[in-house]
Formats: sequence, C-alpha cells, structure tokens
Amino acid sequence: MQTLSSTAILPVMFYPPSLSEIAKARAFRATNGELGVLIDDVEVFLQACRSSGTEVLGWELWIVDHAWGEDNSPVPAEGLWCGGIPVCKLNIPSVIGGDGDVDETERQLAAFDIIAEVQPEWLPHVRVNFTLAE
Repeated sequence: MQTLSSTAILPVMFYPPSLSEIAKARAFRATNGELGVLIDDVEVFLQACRSSGTEVLGWELWIVDHAWGEDNSPVPAEGLWCGGIPVCKLNIPSVIGGDGDVDETERQLAAFDIIAEVQPEWLPHVRVNFTLAE
C-alpha cells in the first residue's frame, strides 16, 4: 500500500479540460497556474465545467497585475493578483466571491452587478477565479 508523505504534491485542477484555447489565452494566469477569466468568458468557463463534468466549488474576483499595497489598496505589480476589490460603497477594498456548484455560481455571478459594485477605474483589471474540485 502506498501512502502520501507530507511533501507529496497532489494534482490541482485550475480549469476544465474542455475550456477553449481562446478563453485560456484571454485569461490572466497566476504564477501557480490558476486562471482569472474575463467577465465575458464566465459563461464559456462554466459551460466547459458542465461539459467536462468538472465540479465548481465557488468563485472570487481578482484585480490582476496588482498586489496588496501598504495603504490598503491594490498597487501595480505585473503578473500578480489581489483579492481586495475597490468597491463603490466602501472606503476599503472588499473580498467578493461566493460558494456553490456550477448552477449556484452561475446564478450568483448573473445577479452580481459588477458595474454598480466595483469602482469604474478597476473594471479593466477584474477577473473571476474559480475553485474547482479535482
């Protein structure tokens, strides 16, 4: 019988196998391989999850090519991402995300009014990251 040591690296799925090359090419790719997909590619991503049988556990917004700054706001940092989203109704960035399967994730994202919630100057930097089960 084989056992896993504490140093074993388990495979992680960052996107469904059937995700189109076009959607992958437009996505932000984190240093660990995770994707931050464009808002316009969310439907394509979730459909790929359905067709691949990939289980969705939840989602989170990222500000890409930025890191968390000392002044509690994102600062430019090419290749990095930040989970603090500058929102319209608060003076401090917020973490925006949700939990649920592919159908619940789809409902949550469809109900989320990104234009009303995220400060306009940050919209070009917003991507959606999904947590997937193996």
